[in-house]
Amino acid sequence: MRTPWHDMWGCGRGPAGRLAPQSRILAGLILFAACMTAPAGTVPAIILVAATTLGWIAACGMPRRAARSFAFLGLAMFLPFFLLVPLLVKGRFAAPGGTWLSRAIDAPWDVFLHGMSGMLVTAATVTALSASDLRRGLLALPVPRVISAVLIQIVHQTTELLAETERVAAAMAVRGGSGGGKAALRVLVSFPRVWLPRIIDRADRVAAAMELRGYAETDLRVLGRAALEAADVAVIIVNLGVLALAAALRWRWIG
Repeated sequence: MRTPWHDMWGCGRGPAGRLAPQSRILAGLILFAACMTAPAGTVPAIILVAATTLGWIAACGMPRRAARSFAFLGLAMFLPFFLLVPLLVKGRFAAPGGTWLSRAIDAPWDVFLHGMSGMLVTAATVTALSASDLRRGLLALPVPRVISAVLIQIVHQTTELLAETERVAAAMAVRGGSGGGKAALRVLVSFPRVWLPRIIDRADRVAAAMELRGYAETDLRVLGRAALEAADVAVIIVNLGVLALAAALRWRWIG
């Protein structure tokens, strides 16, 4: 993927960005649950999952480059599961009969559909939220304060870790780490000894800066939260309807 992680947050320009941050987070979670609940072996469920995923991507205004990058990542992650099909056809796991899809590809198709839709819905939600929106949304939702603080720091520190890793890799490439032979092997062996102390030092500086600014003593809820409006309630109701429809299709498919 060429899209940097920190550039993904808040890069969407869709109508979902006008909702309250907590509504965007909750809507993304509900649609993710709907995609995971819908069965993968029926045409109505597949249409529902595809429409839900594409609709949420459009609502969040996910950039085409980001959508394309995540789509290729999903293909690289989930298509190899179809390599198991010959084993399922000829092995002892083969089952007689079948649906409109062959029994042999039911399991790989289930992994592919749910994995791809879940990844794209999550990525679209990320593009509709900036780091500040994430903080405000988590504080407005009934999430324990410790969990909110941990999640916010994971997002922040992931960005710092990636940026630091890129700087160390660039410095090593300049010194011959991108070539072959013994030099590249020595660089690869010494990379953890260079990277880990820099990461620990940066984490210490961030912790000191947070303590200096009173992060541990200040209740972040005093910074304010966005109030829910009619559009937020309508979106949540519609998304709950999608989840209920996915659950009904699952129940019918199991029955």
